[in-house]
Amino acid sequence: MPFRAPNVHQFTPGTQLRHYKGGLYTVVGTCLIEATLKPGVLYKPMQGDSQDITWMRPMAEFQDQVATPEGMVQRFVLVAPRGQAGLTPPRNDGQIQPADGP
Repeated sequence: MPFRAPNVHQFTPGTQLRHYKGGLYTVVGTCLIEATLKPGVLYKPMQGDSQDITWMRPMAEFQDQVATPEGMVQRFVLVAPRGQAGLTPPRNDGQIQPADGP
């Protein structure tokens, strides 16, 4: 599946996203930021020590592009919509495998 930038309708719980720095995340849900009344996205990492922490980011940032040495890239890209096989967290060797792979 080719990577696509997420859109507002792709933030349903269970959707898998990849951060431009490489981390994999699962959308927990959406929220309203109390201080600004702007929409936000709740998400959890699929790897590392903080898998039990839920993070929040303004929805606009999920759709932003960021500057990298290789040029402008999407902050998050869609890996798999909810209910579709995506990627599993990295193995011990750091390689990311398709969900239906070994």
